[in-house]
Amino acid sequence: MCGRIVQKSGPMDYVERLFPNPRRIFSDSAGPLYNIPPGTRPLTMHRLAGDFDVDRQWWTWRPSGSKYAMNCARLDKILGNKWPWKMLTGHGRILVPADGWYEWKPLTDEPKPPKQPYYIHATDDAPLFFAGLSNWRPDAEKDEAHGFAIVTNDAAGGMVDVHDRRPVALPADLAIHWMDPEFPTAQAVALLEHGLPESAFTWHPVRQEVGNSKYQLPDAIEPVPPMPPA
Repeated sequence: MCGRIVQKSGPMDYVERLFPNPRRIFSDSAGPLYNIPPGTRPLTMHRLAGDFDVDRQWWTWRPSGSKYAMNCARLDKILGNKWPWKMLTGHGRILVPADGWYEWKPLTDEPKPPKQPYYIHATDDAPLFFAGLSNWRPDAEKDEAHGFAIVTNDAAGGMVDVHDRRPVALPADLAIHWMDPEFPTAQAVALLEHGLPESAFTWHPVRQEVGNSKYQLPDAIEPVPPMPPA
């Protein structure tokens, strides 16, 4: 996962996928975003304070005293109860709703080859729910110290020949359990091995402009002819 996601749907589109009859209305003035990088504040869904909520959190977490800022949390490290993720699995489980994400495929074997960007999304275009781990605290600054990382599975295999790492997208029923603070930690972590399979996704090449995260036009996700090999 190269660290770019798409959130083009509105908050209620994501919420109603999990809760068909929500008791609250969630709005967001930011509008659709087609190219979200780490170091920004995407929509997140969670129960970190008890009640279900939708808000924006900082995508990248820098553990206290660490020089490393992380936007991805490797599944093998989480399953092994390794630092720093073991600090968050009990109380920091969130969902990052998305419509898809981008990957870049090298076109040659050169040291710095040209790359073709791809947009990956559900075959039925349904919303996706990426598992995340957050160090969010009530009333804390939404910064790196209290940010989040998206869980990725490096052993699942890539989308054919696009990438070997991909985010863990949970089915709706498992996504609800993942963010439930009363769901036992060990069982919640075990859910991460049941993310959507490769067959749940499709992908196509998109325009080179998506390499710049400031490119936010709707045509960012539209298919284009692939670049010819160099």
